[in-house]
Amino acid sequence: MQVQVSLTLEIDASASLSQMEEHIQEAGRQAMRQAMKQAIRQWEEQRPSCPHCGAKQRRLEGTVRRTLATTFGRVEVPRRRFRCQQCGRRWCPATQLFAPLAGGTISAPLQEAALVAGCSWPYRVAARQLQRLCGAQISAEEIRLLANRHGKLRAQGQQAEAEQACSRAAATSPGSQGAEQTGSPPASSSLAAQDAEPPLLVGIDGGWVGSRDQRGGMEGKVAVVSSRMENLPMPKVDPTFSWSKRDGRRRPPRQRHRLATRRYVATFGPAKQLGSLAKAAAQALESDAARPVVVIGDGAQWIKTEQGRHFPQATCILDWAHLWREVRHAILVAARAKGLSAQARDYQLWWHRTYLWQGHVEQALEGLRRLATDLPAEALKPVQEAIRYLENQRPWIGSYERWKAQGYPVGSGLIERAVALVINRRMKKRGMRWCRPNATAIVALRTDLLNDDWDTPQQLRSYP
Repeated sequence: MQVQVSLTLEIDASASLSQMEEHIQEAGRQAMRQAMKQAIRQWEEQRPSCPHCGAKQRRLEGTVRRTLATTFGRVEVPRRRFRCQQCGRRWCPATQLFAPLAGGTISAPLQEAALVAGCSWPYRVAARQLQRLCGAQISAEEIRLLANRHGKLRAQGQQAEAEQACSRAAATSPGSQGAEQTGSPPASSSLAAQDAEPPLLVGIDGGWVGSRDQRGGMEGKVAVVSSRMENLPMPKVDPTFSWSKRDGRRRPPRQRHRLATRRYVATFGPAKQLGSLAKAAAQALESDAARPVVVIGDGAQWIKTEQGRHFPQATCILDWAHLWREVRHAILVAARAKGLSAQARDYQLWWHRTYLWQGHVEQALEGLRRLATDLPAEALKPVQEAIRYLENQRPWIGSYERWKAQGYPVGSGLIERAVALVINRRMKKRGMRWCRPNATAIVALRTDLLNDDWDTPQQLRSYP
């Protein structure tokens, strides 16, 4: 089948380079639409036989117009209708060609482009961007319906694959699910752990978005699994200027890391669904069941439940920022209520921070109980909350100093970044309210997009 289209352009001699490009793009889109019509006509010519009896004697009985939305604009296709001279039945040859659309008008390439745009931008912005970049004419409502339909199917597929992977893992190691979780590794094995294989990192957290169904919003659950981290290059020269650096005392730059190999999973469904997705992602990245696992979280109860169910042997690390923020707030309130001097207040902060950093939870609890004596009721409440927080999170609190020396992350920066990429960038715009099934559909598409994008070279990635 050969299609030939001629292209003639009339461009003003005083046109700029941008104007030339616009004229050429518009002429090219018109040529592509004409080529599509000719290709469909050629496809019809190559199928002259009647689909009912196989006879080739036919008579033309007009056309049936069909609009096709493509990546280069809408194409008005006149589908020819024939009547068989032998059996007397009518048929349109192009009906078979349009059958994959299932009665729709949007071509498969445009559907794929609309899904990528719809899970990356708000629907109206996505429709404008597609029209501006390639001339595709698709409405925001059509993008929304496509994203919801395909996203729900993809979310169901992800969940089915995860449950199947978890069932296979349970069948191969039936005794591992009953083991107890381990908080921090013993001190005698710290030197050996430094020379061992780096652990598989699992970060779990939630992100809140506006909801149409319930007041206060709803929580989307996100997990990131990384099997390899690598160091970013250290800055050689500090290009910024600060008045605090004029005396020559500068802090040495900290070594930053990035996830070299990772996978995102997310859902707005129950927490057990995220646990299955995270377990399947871990198995996809690492097939060795004996490799150590590190789970990082903010201490929420649903995170602990899923960790005990799917990663029972993991080293559990409570995010240091959450821990210290809770304790620091209690110390500041108690110091203000007791009228402590700035020196005494700073000493209490340093004392508790040192003990918590080294994993001595009992000493920190004793210090908070001493601060709680002779406090008024208003100032006593945050101190008691900090005490209960330390008691509840004790299994997840260890020696952050030793974990840091072993190369383990002690902060939840990796999962906070994952929540920002998967949920916040797309779903926390002004005025957005989501239904739970539609929100699950969007994060299913976004995780697929982010995971596939990570397979491309670093210089060509769409996301940092």
